[in-house]
Amino acid sequence: MGRARPIQMLHLAYIDVRPVLYLGGLALALVLGLLFSVVVLEGARKGRGAAGATAVWTALFILFLTEYGPFVGQVEVVEHRLTWEVGPLEPGSTPVVEFSFVDHPGHYLWEESAELAAHLEARGEPTVVGRFRVTRDYGRVRGYSLLEVAGLGTWFSQRAAGGTRGTPASSPWE
Repeated sequence: MGRARPIQMLHLAYIDVRPVLYLGGLALALVLGLLFSVVVLEGARKGRGAAGATAVWTALFILFLTEYGPFVGQVEVVEHRLTWEVGPLEPGSTPVVEFSFVDHPGHYLWEESAELAAHLEARGEPTVVGRFRVTRDYGRVRGYSLLEVAGLGTWFSQRAAGGTRGTPASSPWE
């Protein structure tokens, strides 16, 4: 008998559970609102208790669990010192500039851009300042983008990525 194949995991990060949370919470809020009306108000104004519970639940849900709340989409611009190097070129290829974070060793990012490579080589400085726009949801980083490097604010980039090597001690996004 052969080895059993591992079961494929379903990643919940790709499933938006907010509608289920809203409907489940709404049902609970309605039951609690009716229960409050029956027990505390002795049956008077059942409709108002349910309507109030619905309004409170909806307001709390919008405040804490949607992209309209105050904790989602917080944008901050941060600066980091970066070292850079232009990767080896093959004939007819676009230069790849790799940046490493000076204060956060192990973190890097790269941009495939002839314009950016030419700008950095013309400056000739081994360390430059990069400005990043960091977007956070509930304090956790959703994403970042490189806004400016060594005074250059716009450039044509075919591809870009970032990552880590090893196990860095700190993150540039914390």
